[in-house]
Amino acid sequence: MIHALYMPTKGDKPTAVTDTDEVVALWKKREGLLWIDLDDPTEEETDLLASAFALHPLAIQACREVTSQPLVHNYDEYLFLVIHAVNFEASNSAVATLELDVFWGPHFVLTFHRDPIRGVQEVRKQCGTAGSALMARGSDFLLYAMVDRIIDNFTPTLERMEDLIGECEKQMFRQPSNAILQRLMDLRRSAAYLLRVATAQRDVVGRIARGEFPQVAKQAVAYWRNAFDHLVRMAQAVDTQRDLIASARDAYLSVVSNRMNEVMKVLTVIATIFIPITFIAGLYGMNFDTKASPWNMPELEWVWGYPACLALMAAVAGAMLLYFKRKRWF
Repeated sequence: MIHALYMPTKGDKPTAVTDTDEVVALWKKREGLLWIDLDDPTEEETDLLASAFALHPLAIQACREVTSQPLVHNYDEYLFLVIHAVNFEASNSAVATLELDVFWGPHFVLTFHRDPIRGVQEVRKQCGTAGSALMARGSDFLLYAMVDRIIDNFTPTLERMEDLIGECEKQMFRQPSNAILQRLMDLRRSAAYLLRVATAQRDVVGRIARGEFPQVAKQAVAYWRNAFDHLVRMAQAVDTQRDLIASARDAYLSVVSNRMNEVMKVLTVIATIFIPITFIAGLYGMNFDTKASPWNMPELEWVWGYPACLALMAAVAGAMLLYFKRKRWF
């Protein structure tokens, strides 16, 4: 679907353009500011990038394909920019990114995306209500507004990830399970992916903030520097979350190890107690004829021999339990 807004050079407010031929005519006119938003375009609408707008084939190919990293290319008359918005699925702790391709010139901004992007929708809504102030400042400010909102929308994802880490830390002390470890590993992969995207996006915005491209007005550079600082802080926050996840994972392994040690301690105590009991039972269970031997065992014919043997076993077990308790071995 094509959404187009046009702000004349001396206009009071932007107007929506619905006719495709009129959009193409305004594109070729190169006056005022034209924002074309291709939201999940059809193949026919995508073909307009080459047939009507005459954009570079490599940039068009990048629009048709999925670009894994943010980037910026200078095509003299315009810049081609790839920015990634974040999409976090809390159910499986997975982070995915939504690609936004932007063609950016002095008199136009063309955005191309397959999925709805919140930052673009917010700016489009703002332009529809109070867009004269935003679009009147030029294409660089319009693009900055979109990029800034996309960066701002990273914050809820970071907050949700932090909440999930806290939930895992609480659950691991109550009832550790493999599901918690799996959730931590998913969060770790998401944080690593988010850090990679944030770092690449920081480099792209940093190039714009340093004034490498003459298409950016000097008045707008300060705003882009603010976006760059925001991305630096966000990358630091993601890196901190990676450390938190690693600490939570180590804590989980420590809790599981401590619980295993407690189990092994109890089992060891039980086994140790039964060693002398087994020895006594084995001693009196030997099938030797001791009547004719000087090493006879009179207890075998004693009427109280069996209960005495059981009492001896119980006394040995009780003494060992008391000894272990005083040593604080359990």
